[in-house]
Amino acid sequence: MKKNKSRTVMMFIVVISVVAFLFSVDMINISQKYNRVEAFKKAYGDYHTEYVDISRDKMENVSSDNRIEYSDNIQNLGYLINKNNGTRSELKSFNGYNDDSRNYFDRKAQIMEGRAPKNNNEIVVDTDSANNFGISENPIGKTISFELRKSYKLPNGEEKLYSEKKTFKVVGLVKKEFGEINSSQVGSEPKRGICYTYGNFNKQDIIPNEAVTYDVIVRFNSGSTIDDEAKASRQYEKLAMDYELGKTSININANYLGELFLMNDIKDMSLISYDTLVLAITVVLLVFNMFNIIWGEYIREISMLRLIGATKRNIRQMVIYQSLILMVFGTFLGIAAGFVVTKLGLMASKDNVLEIVGITPKIHMDIDIILKTSIISIVSIIVATLPPIVRIGRVGCMDAITSSGSKARTGKQSRIGSIIQNKFGMYRYMGIRNLWIKKTRTFVSILTISLCGYMIMYTFSSMQTEVNDKIRKIYYKYDIQVSRGLDNDIESFKIPENTVEKIKEMNGVKNVYTSFNGESTFVADKDDINEYFIEYYGVEGSEKTEYETHLRFFSEDMINDKLEPYMKDTKAVNDIYGKTNGYINVAVYNSFYDNVNTNTNHEIYKDLKVGDIITVGVNYHNGDKIEKKNVKVRVASILEDEWQSYGDGFHRSTFEVITSDKNMKELVGFNGYNNLGVNYTNPENISENRKVEMYVKENIPGAISVKESFLRLQDSGQANSERRGATNAILVLIISGISIFCTVKSNLMERRKEIFTMRALGMSLKDMNRMNMYESVTYAVLSIAVGIAISTYKLIEFVKWHNDSYTNFGIEHFMDFTFPYKEAIVFALVTLITCIVSVKLANRNFRNKEISDGMRDVE
Repeated sequence: MKKNKSRTVMMFIVVISVVAFLFSVDMINISQKYNRVEAFKKAYGDYHTEYVDISRDKMENVSSDNRIEYSDNIQNLGYLINKNNGTRSELKSFNGYNDDSRNYFDRKAQIMEGRAPKNNNEIVVDTDSANNFGISENPIGKTISFELRKSYKLPNGEEKLYSEKKTFKVVGLVKKEFGEINSSQVGSEPKRGICYTYGNFNKQDIIPNEAVTYDVIVRFNSGSTIDDEAKASRQYEKLAMDYELGKTSININANYLGELFLMNDIKDMSLISYDTLVLAITVVLLVFNMFNIIWGEYIREISMLRLIGATKRNIRQMVIYQSLILMVFGTFLGIAAGFVVTKLGLMASKDNVLEIVGITPKIHMDIDIILKTSIISIVSIIVATLPPIVRIGRVGCMDAITSSGSKARTGKQSRIGSIIQNKFGMYRYMGIRNLWIKKTRTFVSILTISLCGYMIMYTFSSMQTEVNDKIRKIYYKYDIQVSRGLDNDIESFKIPENTVEKIKEMNGVKNVYTSFNGESTFVADKDDINEYFIEYYGVEGSEKTEYETHLRFFSEDMINDKLEPYMKDTKAVNDIYGKTNGYINVAVYNSFYDNVNTNTNHEIYKDLKVGDIITVGVNYHNGDKIEKKNVKVRVASILEDEWQSYGDGFHRSTFEVITSDKNMKELVGFNGYNNLGVNYTNPENISENRKVEMYVKENIPGAISVKESFLRLQDSGQANSERRGATNAILVLIISGISIFCTVKSNLMERRKEIFTMRALGMSLKDMNRMNMYESVTYAVLSIAVGIAISTYKLIEFVKWHNDSYTNFGIEHFMDFTFPYKEAIVFALVTLITCIVSVKLANRNFRNKEISDGMRDVE
């Protein structure tokens, strides 16, 4: 190692750099996750999940399950509805069943001002509810009157609706301890107004006893570390399936668990990215090449050691010792350098959430990341060392009396060699032939730079952008979409018609689509419904199956533009506007998606076909009263599975019933719309579009999604991916250049007698430059060909993976393969320059040395 200082330094630099890069990337991510986990635990509580609107029996089963460390329950009493602005808040009991549920607030990191309600005429509100009710300023002591509504099921599966006006005195206010954290800073926590009254206890019933259900928050048993907690918390879906709680009952502590899961993924050895694997492979190839070169130059000395009594084990131990030194010091120094980079990265990063809850960003010494990086480094060096160990152990005593170079090649020139020599000349032929003197070294050098091609072509392929565009098309059908939020009441939230007309008249608006998305149920005999659907959603009822569905009313434009392309029978489009044999015609989506067990779509109704008469349960508005009615409708069309992705469906959701808004008055007793889609004339006109966006946000109190915000998020994610890809590509490129340089330099040293003999016989510097140029160009051409082949294969796999994955979204063909021409050209130019520079540098001593000096070196 001391004698080959330049190569030793190169090996150490590469190992240290790659280890530092891999370690710092993971350590920065994991430290940020640890910090955010602590912040979210303080801001949102330490519970894992909440199961809402479940029966008392199921609540007790959950609470007594041995997987549960802690549980706390309260009664679910329905919703308080503010019909003036279409908002609603959940109503709960203050205490639970045999439980002091004031700990419920502590578990959710909430604090209460005022006092608990003593009866069902008193109420405690949270800040979101106070906003919904228009009493955000000093609510304690004020009186409010709103409709209390609760849907519930009878034991036979029939659904009932309770609705009555109630008056309450506000006696308390619940606040989040860190209320300044909002969804724009976090992104996962939707607004959800909750109020608390006394409940159905001690004969002080506020709703019918058969209507009372329960919400229970739980924390799963876990070990002492955050990693154990992340693993334990993943049981929330399994527990719901075990007790048939139903998919819609799950309400996880989204921000807290989201960070836990992301943190766990970073540390998971089975989730090593392709970028990390490529860097590990390049280290393997470089170390292997270096060892192969270094120990190949000492075959004569090693054979002399064998001649004087050294065993194979003695010889192999020399390689092992060198490998151990590189492994230990390279890994240690790499991790040490990684800590420095991590500290700088955390200092440069800024997280508003941490600032709000008062947490200072710090490095978390995570043993899993240290082990993960060390394992990658150690395994890479071991794999790279094994072939030289085997080869050196096979060196025999007779090698001491043979040439230290390659064995003499005998036989006449090959036909291909003869053609190349005749076509391109002697020296150009020699440049190409030089690559094959040490085939293994050449192959390793070519493969190394080919991996750089993979990094460039795969990371920057236009198909990455195409995937983002298609995903955006799936989730964002409009530039702006307004829909009902969690705190909007489905029955009373409406978008004023004059507001819609104002939006249509604004500059920059191309078109506006209106619809009404309501809630209803489908009612069927249990035998007509897929058994798996009943099990998956935890549907109760001994005879009937009644379960929530989406009842939607589309305008004529929506039916023609959005619905018709996804009808299996497009002739039915005119039927949707009216009736057949007295039955209102509807289009239905008859699938649900299972993301727990099968990851596929399943039908809901068995063998549903056009012309079938089905029953939907609607909430009919009869003046001020809401009545539950069962209405028979005719299936005029069944929608393709792609409706859920490319159409206007509710992604991978459940049953949908869609008809014309002309039928709305007859079905639900009123006309209106609560869903709005706005498309811009020119998406690039930021100033005009921002005015439209601000008007919508200021005048419609609903859930608003903006395509531009999602686009910025996608662009940020892709930019981060490209930055990391570019860094990886540069590292691989540097490693490739070092490998080629060392290979060429080693080959020249072994051929120095041949080269200076040819110089003495008349080969000019120009001829030598030609030989060098063809050698470097041949390296480049072979590397480009192999790199393009590897990248093309991986991109084809990329396309296949997406096509297979999105069949679960009802999409038969998601994308096509597109060859990355621009990226291939960039890779070709970079490779050509790297190879030329590496070969030129390796040849500079030979090119500048006098023939007499070179001949003396040979002697």
